[in-house]
Amino acid sequence: MFTVHLQLIDKHLSIPAKQHIETRFVKIHDEKSPFLAERLKIIVLPTFALIKNAKVDDYVVGFDELGGTDEFSTEDLEKRFAKAHVIFFEGESYLNPSRSSTQTRRSVRQSESHDSSDSD
Repeated sequence: MFTVHLQLIDKHLSIPAKQHIETRFVKIHDEKSPFLAERLKIIVLPTFALIKNAKVDDYVVGFDELGGTDEFSTEDLEKRFAKAHVIFFEGESYLNPSRSSTQTRRSVRQSESHDSSDSD
């Protein structure tokens, strides 16, 4: 049962981790990192510690906030992360590809202005 939940969490985190370059996603195994798990006060698995400015700002513990079941959608998880302001989510989930990933990356990494002095 635990392995199934781990695979499910990995699946749900892989998508926002690729889309939300403004956020660092880190996965730890509580058994391999007991000091860190204890320091982050992780008791229930899964637990998402939402950290901002080097401090735990919020937690998502278990599946309660995601509908109480492990059948939540990746978009539900993204919305919860956005509520905590750890990602910027405007409904551009993989389920709604209305914005191309190229356009999103360009707005983050490159100016929208096309009159750059480098283009001469």
